[in-house]
Amino acid sequence: MFQFMTTPRIIFGEGCLRSSLSTLNQFGYSVLLVTGKDLSRSEIITSYLKTQGMRYQHISVTNEPNIAMVEESAVVARLFKPDMVVAMGGGSVLDMGKALAAMVTNTGDLYDYVEVVGRNVPIKAQPIPMIAIPTTASTGAEVTKNAVLKSAQDKVKVSLRSPDILPNVAIVDPTLTYGTDPRTSGRGAMDAFTHLMEAYVCGEPNPLTDMICEEGLRRLARSILPGCRQDNPRARADLSFAAMLGGMAITNAKLGAAHGLASALGGKILAPHSVITARLAPVVMSENMRAAKLNGRNDLLTRYRKIAQLLLEDTEAQMEDGVEWVKRMLEKLEIPTLSYYGLSDTPFDVIAKDAMKSVAIQGNPLPLTQERLVEVLNQVCYNPVNRSSSQMGDLSEMH
Repeated sequence: MFQFMTTPRIIFGEGCLRSSLSTLNQFGYSVLLVTGKDLSRSEIITSYLKTQGMRYQHISVTNEPNIAMVEESAVVARLFKPDMVVAMGGGSVLDMGKALAAMVTNTGDLYDYVEVVGRNVPIKAQPIPMIAIPTTASTGAEVTKNAVLKSAQDKVKVSLRSPDILPNVAIVDPTLTYGTDPRTSGRGAMDAFTHLMEAYVCGEPNPLTDMICEEGLRRLARSILPGCRQDNPRARADLSFAAMLGGMAITNAKLGAAHGLASALGGKILAPHSVITARLAPVVMSENMRAAKLNGRNDLLTRYRKIAQLLLEDTEAQMEDGVEWVKRMLEKLEIPTLSYYGLSDTPFDVIAKDAMKSVAIQGNPLPLTQERLVEVLNQVCYNPVNRSSSQMGDLSEMH
């Protein structure tokens, strides 16, 4: 038995944003527009709104959203009384848009609704309609039922999670990712990889998410280098599609220890979420393989072997080859190490303890003890490769 949910309407393809702008009209005439710091990218939206005589209020997200930021913006948004939220940007922007769509109609403390550090009470009122327009091939937030937010006071990342915050429409136009620099593209692609990989081996997969993950891994593997290094139309489309599939997968399956540790680390070190999960991924894969061998979980070993075969496009590939592929991609895409961001200065036992409370860790295919999570962090931290400050990148599209 399983269930499957996703964004009710998905519009995908080169140039589809321009041809789909009339979609906004069906939700009303008042728009809360949420974007990143580059306002020029949203001119296509604002120009359309002006020609249609629609009113709008703009909110710019310059960093990863935190709970206080959402609450403050929600107060302003309620005064504006929008009919819809249109969010155009990276994962942080889309998460901010989803959270605002929910909080416009659900008053009170946001801590009432978030998991782990909050009361995790279901949202009561239906969110206002939300249109998600991703400009990165990364999180797949346009088809996920959660918004990742920082809790500054608890120094962790948490989620506002509900099927009701799935966007009403996702407009996925791969041309919006054109011009993204190779390092930002690389971080995004590895984020999509980690979603697909962890959903595929999680404790609660299902036949539909298996099919989605396999297709996502296949497309990502063949296009990750040409798509991240240049504006190759087919490769960019593959990466956008793979990222979207990753979002669908984690909405309907589970995640694992890489995301569990990332949720704990996200509030403690100033590193992009995508970098954290990418650097954790090969070590967590190896740790789960080790545990699977000890516990006789041949089914799990078979899944890791299938991942390797998809990544290498080789039916003879072994599961360890998949780990090596990930490590090679981290270097080829110049993904910074976590040591650069100060991982070694953070107490590993505290990180591991916080990770054990996360929702993501519960999806890991095998239970990992706090001690084993500390060992994972040790292996990640003492990687001999270090990156220069120029590879730190722009933190505005962190999640």
